[in-house]
Amino acid sequence: MARACSLQSEYWLLLRFVWGFAVCDDVDAAFAAIARSIARYEASREMSPFSSKFDLYLAGEVELTDSEKRGLSLFKGEAKCDTCHAIAGAVKGGPALFTDFTFANIGAPRNPENPFYDQPPAINPLGEAYVDLGLGGFLATRPEYAEYAAANEGKHRVPTLRNVDRRPRPSFIKAYGHNGYFKSLEEMVHFYNTRDVLPRCAANDPGEKVTCWPAPEVPRNLDADVGDLGLTLAQEADIVAFLRTLSDR
Repeated sequence: MARACSLQSEYWLLLRFVWGFAVCDDVDAAFAAIARSIARYEASREMSPFSSKFDLYLAGEVELTDSEKRGLSLFKGEAKCDTCHAIAGAVKGGPALFTDFTFANIGAPRNPENPFYDQPPAINPLGEAYVDLGLGGFLATRPEYAEYAAANEGKHRVPTLRNVDRRPRPSFIKAYGHNGYFKSLEEMVHFYNTRDVLPRCAANDPGEKVTCWPAPEVPRNLDADVGDLGLTLAQEADIVAFLRTLSDR
């Protein structure tokens, strides 16, 4: 048996079929081949069909509701969502990707329910004192990039908003933000709108996520484009309505 492939795997024969018999003879080569295979699949039409209502709207096949149209206008305007979640395609004429692939710290509060806090010391020696420094935490581990760590603490990759509301069933509760603090699109949009407007409060405060917010997990390097958008609750609802048009069929 080759060193890098296990006969217990369901995919080792397919891996050799695609990449050649020798791919399993070297661990690094095997991992590189697996990574390229996954990346190619994720770029395929099966994984990203671009068949959402918004895509059909761009193709002139369907109309958006009035609320969805208002949400799209806000997304590109007052709400500043398009600043990071770019609608423009990666290449001219390409599909809207809803990310500019940069990193940002939106100031998400600490999530007390984060299961990482309960991991054994061998995995998380800091326990509940752990703070996710995001990109800055990674850069600090690399001598060649360590000088950029402080300026990037708390920053996480801007995710695509495609399929942001897709779920296996309507009652399924999704988690948003790098640590899963937000449990609905309504909470997420409300936070973007009011992070710097509403007062600070402790976790589990009766007004949490409605009339107040806990402090950011990492208060440094906060994204200044969000936090005080001046939107009404009705406008927040319109943005959520638009986001729900991004789910592929």
